[in-house]
Amino acid sequence: MGETARVTGLWRHAVKSLQGQPVDSALVDSRGIVGDRAWGVRDIRSGTIVSAKREPALLLVAAHVRGEGVTVTVPGQRPASGRAADAALSVFLGREVVIDLAPSTGPAYVDAADLHLVSAAEVGEWDVRRFRPNVVVDWPGSLDVLVGERIRVGTVVADVTKRTRRCAMPTARQTGVPKDVAVLRTIARQRDMCLGVYAQVVQAGVVRVGDVLSPT
Repeated sequence: MGETARVTGLWRHAVKSLQGQPVDSALVDSRGIVGDRAWGVRDIRSGTIVSAKREPALLLVAAHVRGEGVTVTVPGQRPASGRAADAALSVFLGREVVIDLAPSTGPAYVDAADLHLVSAAEVGEWDVRRFRPNVVVDWPGSLDVLVGERIRVGTVVADVTKRTRRCAMPTARQTGVPKDVAVLRTIARQRDMCLGVYAQVVQAGVVRVGDVLSPT
């Protein structure tokens, strides 16, 4: 990376597969951004954590960290927490679910890695919410060049492990984002089904919008 890359956006997705919350700064520990995917929607009957890959309606529900808990907002309803949130979400999905806190040890409810990064150039004119990143940087090209590298962003150090392979989720409808199957077709044609990179945290710290991202 011969040019300076700066953080232009930070996102915390408190509940797996629910809408993300933009933040100006974030504390990062060994599991990634604190509060990111710290909760999941658990199906009572099956006992499994529900994903938008199979339940895309989850992408229409907002989630925000509030204190040590989480508040969710189902479309057309007021924000709710605790049992009220479980009830509202169960009615919305048509099955009994609860919002479950991830175990205190081991990974949170993430798919593949602690951190997910994309560049503004990769995202282009698409709405960045389609890709559910943690960190957005203004690097003019692809972040693929960082795979295998150790990076520093703010006071956080992380190893970039692999490219982010995309499923159908970026095509799904979200609040203010229409369904668009062409998104995945374009990524498949131009980027071998990958956009963004995953990274594992090596050193905890704080990252803020405006911080420099650089290899160490």
